[in-house]
Order: sequence, then C-alpha cells, then structure tokens
Amino acid sequence: MQRGVEGFGFDPIFIPDGEKRTVAELGNGWKSKNSHRARAARALLEALREAR
Repeated sequence: MQRGVEGFGFDPIFIPDGEKRTVAELGNGWKSKNSHRARAARALLEALREAR
C-alpha cells in the first residue's frame, strides 16, 4: 500500500529500518539527511578535510 506524497519511485512504499513511516511520509528533508547520496557526500567531505 502506498503512503505519502513526497518523493518518487519506491518512496511511497519503502519503510526504512527503525522508522514506522514510508520515505514519502518522512519527507524530502529526512531523505536529504539519510539517503545513500547524503551519506556518501558526508564521507567525501570528511575524507577531503582529513587529506589537508
């Protein structure tokens, strides 16, 4: 069953571990902080800072 209005693709049906709502219900703000892209960007920034 699809729930939520934000996002696209699987967002209305995907419930992340530890959550009770779908990604579409959690919203784009949650997705921006917790997506695989966000984690990769944080890891890249950390690596660049350490390389200075």
